[in-house]
Amino acid sequence: MATDEVFISYSYDSAEHVRAVLELSNRLREEGVDCALDQYETSPPEGWPRWMDKKIRESKYVVLVCTETYYKRVMGQEEQGIGQSVKWEGNLIYQHFYESDTLNTRFVPILFQKASRKFVPDPLRGATIYSLDIEGDYDKFYARLTDTPIVTKPPLGKRRAPLPAKAVKTDPTWFMTSAINVELWDQARWGATFFMHYEGRPPYLGLVFKEEAPAREIFRQWHERYGARDEDEELRISIVEGDVEGEDPGYTVHISADPEVTVRRLKQAGLGDDDMVFTVTRLNRMNPAPGSTNLELFKRRYRDFKSYFLIPAVLQGSNMPKAISELGIFKSKILFRHVSEIGKHDLDRIVLESGQRKRSPNPDYHPGGTETRET
Repeated sequence: MATDEVFISYSYDSAEHVRAVLELSNRLREEGVDCALDQYETSPPEGWPRWMDKKIRESKYVVLVCTETYYKRVMGQEEQGIGQSVKWEGNLIYQHFYESDTLNTRFVPILFQKASRKFVPDPLRGATIYSLDIEGDYDKFYARLTDTPIVTKPPLGKRRAPLPAKAVKTDPTWFMTSAINVELWDQARWGATFFMHYEGRPPYLGLVFKEEAPAREIFRQWHERYGARDEDEELRISIVEGDVEGEDPGYTVHISADPEVTVRRLKQAGLGDDDMVFTVTRLNRMNPAPGSTNLELFKRRYRDFKSYFLIPAVLQGSNMPKAISELGIFKSKILFRHVSEIGKHDLDRIVLESGQRKRSPNPDYHPGGTETRET
């Protein structure tokens, strides 16, 4: 049964941090917000695990006080046996988030210091985040918990008379859209793909680059264009399996803007159906060792969660690539294809033609399979 309570989830970083959480809860209660906090309880009769489950399940909002310690425990990166209560709360939050089809209407991440933004749990990076040390953010946070708009919506007025009809466009026009900044990609030097998995959450698809700075800039620009969550699935990712003439056995990862989304926006802009769309793409051929199950594991985890995180990573010699998960983009759509289903005018046709190009060996990358990490 839902209540109007607001449950505060946090980690015991220090005595000072615990007092700060209590002071925040007390202030909210003084201002009419019915906060639930473990510090107000002595020993709930149902036990702490069921008490936490009830509060997370029934509270109107769940506030997450995000710190480095909280992030490690929620994301399963803390040592075994440490921070059990936060780990338990994290599992419950992930489960409720999953059952809501990743639509977030209840979980509110907050920071005591804006520098802690990188410690917001991955699934909530696309949510509105309140930094209480920024002027005005407490008022916005309070407005969120009390469902009080900061700006009052004015009453709906009378519509204006329709504008004159626009002239029909007849001349074909080239319209270019690209997810690929060619100069940056040439600098970053994409050369591999790897997969990363955490228990109880969507899998990670990593693009491994040689140079970190341009790799970060690629994903920063994607964040500006698509956001932390690619809602319209403008970024098209396909993985094409099967033999390609002139290529070693394996599969190809192909990245581009989605032309169907581009065409839809062309029409919304008033351009005609005979306009031409031009897009730049990038692809990478992976040659896993015989018997490798890395791709199959990723596909299975994707089917379970129906989503994944696209992240950049940087090559570290012969070691596991360094993942840059804070720049990840949450996506729901990926295309798993086979060369046998690709037709003449298919966007993935370029994969079948990749073996016709002569490419110099890249000494920075080891030929062979993908990397995979299981946590």
